[in-house]
Amino acid sequence: MDSSAIKAAAAASSATYRSFADATRSVLDLLESHMPSAILYLAHLDRGQFIHRVVDSRNGGAIGLRSNLAIPLTDAFCAHMSEDRAPRLCNDVPHHEVYGTLPMQQRVVAGSYLGVPLELSDGTRVGSLAALHHELGVFRAADEQLFTMLARVLASELERESNERDLRRFNDMLRDQARGMGSIGKVARALAAGEDARTAVCEAACDVAGAPVAFLLEPSGRDFVSTAMAGVELAPVTIQPRDSAGPGRAFTSKETYFVPDAGSHPALAPPLVEATRARSAVFEPILRDGHVAGVLIVIWQAALEALPDAPAGVLRLLAAQGAVAIEHAALRARMDAMALTDPHTGLATRRSFDDELPRELARSRRSDTPLSVAVIDIDHMSAFNMLRGEREGDMLIKETAARWRNELREVDLLARLEGTEFAMVLPGCGLGEACEVLDRVRAATPRGQTASAGVARWDGEEPSELLVARCQDALTAAKSSGRNVTMAAD
Repeated sequence: MDSSAIKAAAAASSATYRSFADATRSVLDLLESHMPSAILYLAHLDRGQFIHRVVDSRNGGAIGLRSNLAIPLTDAFCAHMSEDRAPRLCNDVPHHEVYGTLPMQQRVVAGSYLGVPLELSDGTRVGSLAALHHELGVFRAADEQLFTMLARVLASELERESNERDLRRFNDMLRDQARGMGSIGKVARALAAGEDARTAVCEAACDVAGAPVAFLLEPSGRDFVSTAMAGVELAPVTIQPRDSAGPGRAFTSKETYFVPDAGSHPALAPPLVEATRARSAVFEPILRDGHVAGVLIVIWQAALEALPDAPAGVLRLLAAQGAVAIEHAALRARMDAMALTDPHTGLATRRSFDDELPRELARSRRSDTPLSVAVIDIDHMSAFNMLRGEREGDMLIKETAARWRNELREVDLLARLEGTEFAMVLPGCGLGEACEVLDRVRAATPRGQTASAGVARWDGEEPSELLVARCQDALTAAKSSGRNVTMAAD
């Protein structure tokens, strides 16, 4: 996926929308700018009425694909895709055993199809985000990844809108329970604004339950680790659930688990009880796709014989909002990781390199050890592309990145700056040793290609930008000298 698509998807995930319809328009506009020749649409998979209904579309006028178009569910590509009876990406629709025989194919005469489901937090697939193209072989795995991210944005927006409707119904039903409703609204607004709403969930739990402390814990391996808290400032709390039939039930149960005597219950470690002065607690599970995605723990500093009826229902609503908050946080983390990883080679990006190099310089200064940096470029790439084609050129870049990475240590950093230009950070290497490393790396370039490199040792004072600039100058000198050489910077 190119950087513009990543940035656009990131913006879509953090944007504030007036409604699900507004989010749908924004997502389809984004995709239209990314793939202007494709037919794009969002469909509702109405299993109650057995109908595939187009909610909104782009570029579909020529084939009659328009908003509110309804066809029988089983006639549509998306119905089979959402039930996993056919693939999400198909670049030869006419010859596919499922898609090629559908009435929808007779209508649209597609060459390529890409579709991903809109899946709610309980696993229900209620719609699809899809694209069609008359030509064969149009869509890529990166396009599917982009569609998947945007479908999650739309599903989250749909759930947010549903949650807001549920919240309004709760306000009508629970007028006598006004305390805490304002806090629940804050969570909804935080979710709508694309913020990390997990702390807001904890604060709302305290308000609703009339309790001073709340934690949100999420699974991490076999442990549960706090990712948000309210009413107390502690280092992240780690709890190791024991057997699921005993104390561990507090973390594995899909039902509310009330602890009347927190001081003697093994689900709460003594240091946590002491730090929070806990007397009673409730563990509210946060479920996603039928699995425990987290636990909301509310702690009272006065003993309770039973969980009060008034906050019980609202805590379940907060747990549902917590599931959306966890999904939003995970999506942001994945998108941040994508921005730091080159999707073609799996290496660090220029942004990641620019962030990491100053840290490596500081580490070198503290440890009083040498550090060298290099810029390396594949030679004659334009000629290779002209003779072999850009697809083979892309494969060469990918293979080269893997070969070069294998020649380096775990502590070394290899990043793709742009195109065929890469950078290396070599901790603990003086200039001579770094030149030997670069010669070894260049020799590993596959397919008979060569590479040129410029390398410089950090002088202990210069900023990272100047250090990289010296490497670039040395690379230029290496290219000018005839290529296939490592040149040390002055």
